[in-house]
Amino acid sequence: MSLISIPSGDPLVNFEALRALVVDDFPGMRTALKMTLSNFGLTRIDLCASSNEALFRVQNNQYDLILCDFNLGEGRDGQQLLEELRHRSLIRLRTVFMMATAESIYEKVVATAELAPDDYLIKPFSAELMRNRLGGILRRKQAFSLAYECFEEHDLEGAIESCDALIRDTPRYAVDALRFKGECLNALGRFEEAEALYRQVIEMRAIPWARMGLAMALHQQQKDAEAESLLQDALTQSPEMVAAYDLLADVRMARKDAAGAQAALLAGVGISARTVRRQQRLGEVALDNGDLAAAQTAFSNAIEKGRHSVFITPQDYGQLGRVQVAQGNLEGAMETLRKGGLALQSNPDGKLVAALVQCLVQTRAGRAAEAGRSLDEVARLRAGGAQMAAPLLLELAGACLSNGRHEEADGLLTEVARNAHDSDALLTKARSLYEQAGRAEAGEKLLSAATSNVRALNNDGVLLARKGEYAAAAERMLEACRLASANPRVLMNGVWVLLKCVEQAGPDQDKLDQARQLLAAVETQSPRHPRVAGLRACLREIELRNGARRRGTR
Repeated sequence: MSLISIPSGDPLVNFEALRALVVDDFPGMRTALKMTLSNFGLTRIDLCASSNEALFRVQNNQYDLILCDFNLGEGRDGQQLLEELRHRSLIRLRTVFMMATAESIYEKVVATAELAPDDYLIKPFSAELMRNRLGGILRRKQAFSLAYECFEEHDLEGAIESCDALIRDTPRYAVDALRFKGECLNALGRFEEAEALYRQVIEMRAIPWARMGLAMALHQQQKDAEAESLLQDALTQSPEMVAAYDLLADVRMARKDAAGAQAALLAGVGISARTVRRQQRLGEVALDNGDLAAAQTAFSNAIEKGRHSVFITPQDYGQLGRVQVAQGNLEGAMETLRKGGLALQSNPDGKLVAALVQCLVQTRAGRAAEAGRSLDEVARLRAGGAQMAAPLLLELAGACLSNGRHEEADGLLTEVARNAHDSDALLTKARSLYEQAGRAEAGEKLLSAATSNVRALNNDGVLLARKGEYAAAAERMLEACRLASANPRVLMNGVWVLLKCVEQAGPDQDKLDQARQLLAAVETQSPRHPRVAGLRACLREIELRNGARRRGTR
């Protein structure tokens, strides 16, 4: 048995028990890495040459270690593979993911590290270096195994208890345990406790992640002035902490400083331009700010740098196309559709985006008959279930107005308003569209009716729940969720009310099923929202307490 040599008191790492996957597009390097791992004592080592093969293997096997090169030839690179594995929850927290690369260029290293591989190795590296790093990571993973298991089962309270035990009994991992505990507290919505924890850590040492966690806790408590000051100070000292730019943008948006949010995202992109979601967000904010040039650059970069990323969707081609039309670059918009190719034509949502951009081009070019046919195609696809993001739906409403299809435009405006009753940017854009079409009064009436209805139902539901009138609250919230099925905030309130109703009245399979369905919709629309983990944990606790099961389980 091959056991790593470790300091006294640490758990042993049994390399023979590990299963590894090596991902590298060069056969010689795959063979060399396999030999190195074999010398450590590993006997179960799978090799693959591409990200597609890696995904297939990970979907069909559980690995303790994935050693992946950054450059994998055509298709996804190592960063994009890691993104997809984590986004689709294909690897567990206990799995070690190490990135090996000869690319020591700062931007690429930062972009990869930002996605939190457990470590990265700059080639050439020695077997001794790799063994020492791998052994350290495995020992830490072993120490956190219970906390990770609880977290993945949505038992955040159990994860916190496990962290407390590590802090008490294993001093060498106390800082890591404090970090994980803080993340769990923020996920549960226990922001005051998270704030206290992060302040305690910062008093000991001004660790960058502690400043970031504290800023998040402050932001969730609407203490945005202090959060912004803290983030600015943290970035002055650690400008490479790229995730802080995203949070700073969120804080500034909450403070109605859209220009400041754009500046924060632009600074983050300047350090790590390969992160698709930051480029997407920068494009959206710049577009809302009327900065077409910055929006065009950001959306173009998102598509170009994320060609094989799981985060690129048809909506990105639609966003770039609408910007190009607004710039008068009609040929550029059509070229964007051509570049979209299979990504747009392989599914109904992509075809819907393509039809919209074609309509925008045709409308701008004065080809009314062609634009009308494109609108007919859009209507057909939407009737069949194809969907678009709210900003593109507003563009569609504008195209309907330009082509005299007022009834369709009014329906779209109502749909967007219901799902964005709390979005100042979208509502402002909607008003502008109707003013330009000479229908300002009609637009205002539609917006008022749509937003007030959803807002009233949502507020009534929350208020009734706080009064303990859960059955009535659930009725109001379910109606709000029906009208605003693409509004994560409304859906999350619906989940919360349904769970409170079950807590009060006891097991109710229908309400639990409704809560699961709404939460699944939220996780699709806004997976990174800070309330999601807490709601998931609450659902799990109620299921365990009441012995409830999903329909179809035994």
